[in-house]
Amino acid sequence: MMTHHLSGPLIGNIIIIVVFGLGTIACFIAAIAMLLHPKEKNKDHPKYRVLRDDR
Repeated sequence: MMTHHLSGPLIGNIIIIVVFGLGTIACFIAAIAMLLHPKEKNKDHPKYRVLRDDR
């Protein structure tokens, strides 16, 4: 099994990178979806300040 000289097994590092990379991508997708299609109906909600046309 291949190991890196400063850390654990290479496959372990790859698994950690993939898992946390997918988590990061999922967070960005959720944030963009919530920004573009907010479920909040109150027009005074702070999310709508970001989406105003005059910005």
